[in-house]
Amino acid sequence: MKIQIDKDIHIELLVPLFAERLYGLTNQNRAHLKKWLGWLDLVKTFEDTQLFIDTAVHQHNNHQATTFAILFRGELVGVAGFNHFDYQHQWGAIGYWLCASFTGRGVITKVVQTLLEYGFVEQSLNKIEIRCAQQNHHSRAIPERLGFTYEATLRQCEWLYDQYVDHAIYSILACEYKANLK
Repeated sequence: MKIQIDKDIHIELLVPLFAERLYGLTNQNRAHLKKWLGWLDLVKTFEDTQLFIDTAVHQHNNHQATTFAILFRGELVGVAGFNHFDYQHQWGAIGYWLCASFTGRGVITKVVQTLLEYGFVEQSLNKIEIRCAQQNHHSRAIPERLGFTYEATLRQCEWLYDQYVDHAIYSILACEYKANLK
C-alpha cells in the first residue's frame, strides 16, 4: 500500500524491502531519537530491524496495527502509523518518528493528517489518540496543531533509560475531524 501525500512525500507499508535502509536510518539518528524513544536499545543489529518489520507485517495482516515508512522524494526519513487498533471500541493510537535532518519541515504534520483520514475513513475509527512524553514539545505540537484535544497526563508511565517520564494524551473524534474539514 502506498499513499501519496504531496509531490515530495508519500508513505508505504513497512515491509522487509525497507530493512537495510531503516536499520541505517535508525543508527544514524540514534542520538536524536534516544531522548524520547525507549526502544532504541532493542534495535542493536540488522536482525533486530528485520524482526521489527516482520512483526509490523504480522500486525498489519492481523488488523492489530499498521506501520508505514515515510519517504521524502524516495528517501526513507522516518516511520509512522497506528501502533494499536481496538476495533471493538473503534479507536487507534498513532506513533511517529522522523530523522533529525527532516524535522521542522511539516513532514510529520502532513503524515499524521493522512493517517487521520486513513483511520477515520478506511478503518472506520471513532477516536484516534497520540501519546508522547510530556516534555517532548516537538511531538506534542503535532496533535495540538491538528485540532486534537488534550485529555490527560499519565504520570511516570514510561521508563526512559534512566528516569520515568509522564505522557501527554491527545485525542480527536471522528465528528471533530469531519468538522475540521469544513
